[in-house]
Amino acid sequence: MNGSDTLTMNSDTILRRKHPALPAWPAWTWGLLLGAAFAVLVLSRKPDVLLHAELWGDDGWSWYPDAYNLGARSLLLPVNGYLNTFQRLVSLIVQPFPLTWVPTLFAGVALVVQVLPALFLVSARMAPLWPQTWARVLFALIFLVLPNEIELYVNLTNAPWNLTLLAFLVLVSAPPVSRSGKVFDALVLLLSGLSGPFCLILLPVALLHVLEDRNRTNIWRAGLLCALALVQICCLLGTPHHGRSTAPLGAAPRMLARIISLEILLGAELGFYTISNIYSVPAWRYNALPIAVTAVGAALACLALWRGSSLLRKLAVFAGLVFASALASPQASLSDPQWPLMAQPPMGNRYYTIPMLAWVAVLITLAADRHRILRCIGMALLLVMLVWGIPHDWREPPMPRTDFIARASAFDAAPPGTRMEFPIHPPGLSPMVLVKRAP
Repeated sequence: MNGSDTLTMNSDTILRRKHPALPAWPAWTWGLLLGAAFAVLVLSRKPDVLLHAELWGDDGWSWYPDAYNLGARSLLLPVNGYLNTFQRLVSLIVQPFPLTWVPTLFAGVALVVQVLPALFLVSARMAPLWPQTWARVLFALIFLVLPNEIELYVNLTNAPWNLTLLAFLVLVSAPPVSRSGKVFDALVLLLSGLSGPFCLILLPVALLHVLEDRNRTNIWRAGLLCALALVQICCLLGTPHHGRSTAPLGAAPRMLARIISLEILLGAELGFYTISNIYSVPAWRYNALPIAVTAVGAALACLALWRGSSLLRKLAVFAGLVFASALASPQASLSDPQWPLMAQPPMGNRYYTIPMLAWVAVLITLAADRHRILRCIGMALLLVMLVWGIPHDWREPPMPRTDFIARASAFDAAPPGTRMEFPIHPPGLSPMVLVKRAP
């Protein structure tokens, strides 16, 4: 993410000097082919996620049954204290289809959302902000096959995490020059802002971007996020306890070091299967090793932030706010202290993906640095990720197949008033319950 000289220029000046006819998106044919290739790459890790799709968490607890029972009124129903517009819109759209199709349709939408940030990253929209094409392509590919990434993998419930990453890229990207590009930006920010609390995290990034470059596009983006943040704050204030877990945090500096070192730094470097083994190693029970790993990672991150681009610093702010919010109000347990659980793989896995991506950006920045020692450190750590972490984590953890399709087929043919339960993932969660309504 080097190129700080370029990043200090006004984005409009960059567009006029270097990209006088910069398109809002790659050519349609190129974009579709590249998107399809990215989708195949993601699916190669676990084809069953689409070929034998299952509902995940709130897919079966909230999104589909609420849309089935309440229709469009479900859009106004908060979960965990905030609106979840994207998932609810998808659930409303799939209502005309048989229930047997729903898991696959949900997974297909989640797959598209997972691919979009990588596709946007390698598009011309990001070129003025991150001129090194090789670095953007490498970052996009690592994002698609990121080690220690489980809960965000192709499921609708957690799709807003990928959607908010896309919204971040839209916020920091060069202004669109076409009407379709402006519509795309507005739609992404709108859906992300109304799908979880992420607009509250994106707003500081948008305001920093306005301070750096007060062009009309950056101002309206920040204004839109302000309005969306106000909507979500009203929802949070109107929900007792915000629907969040009231379990104690169990916060302590040593627990913070354990979470950062194992789940983020070593998780990105070595992958889920390896850190699961490290967690059971006797030496890891003592605090010295996690603290040392955290200290080294923090030192490298500070060096990269000091020598890197403003884009890296904005990503660090974004990832830091995501991580701080997760630590302040996690949903790791409803009864037990939460930080100790979050230090155990794979608990709270979704909270670590964006911080891990920030760590990847740190390594790419160091690998491109002019200083030979920093460049060697960055390249060595990237090499560990590429030759160990990614290959060993290529296969996503398998999930048992359920009899959802058989039950859904029976439900589709059942008379009105029939009550049925449907299994959902991860295993052990409460089932989805539907009562057949009259046509």
